[in-house]
Amino acid sequence: MSKDFLNQKVLIYNPEKCSGCYYCMIACSFYHNEEADLEKAYLRVYPQDEEFTGFVNAHCTHCEYPICEAACPTEPKAITKDPNSGFVIIDRMRCIGCKSCNFACPISIPIFEKPFGISNKCNFCDGDPRCAKYCSTGALEVVTRKEAKETEPDE
Repeated sequence: MSKDFLNQKVLIYNPEKCSGCYYCMIACSFYHNEEADLEKAYLRVYPQDEEFTGFVNAHCTHCEYPICEAACPTEPKAITKDPNSGFVIIDRMRCIGCKSCNFACPISIPIFEKPFGISNKCNFCDGDPRCAKYCSTGALEVVTRKEAKETEPDE
């Protein structure tokens, strides 16, 4: 693992701070689609259980070895990982709409955009993720991979 890898930016989520307000989803949808449509957000907030005792946030982790990229059948790949930023990006012009990435992702992050016939996902808002920027409780935060690893619970 390179030193640069540990300095790449990622999102971390603190469920104890999340109020379930959906501001993160609204900010994401508005930034990417110019409309506040929760179905068009590239991250999801779900109730933890039927009693709404908490919330779960599902967002792209821009994996070190992205399964979505490996599943992409196009050559050159429609999904690539930028070696400098670490962001996993879908090139909308190369995507053929096969949905392989949607099914391969273990947390189902890429979404299929029916009007365009392609899949798409978080691109980290080109380095300034709106979900974290507008999270009113601070439940979503941008940190380095090194900082994220330091916050993992001991096993």
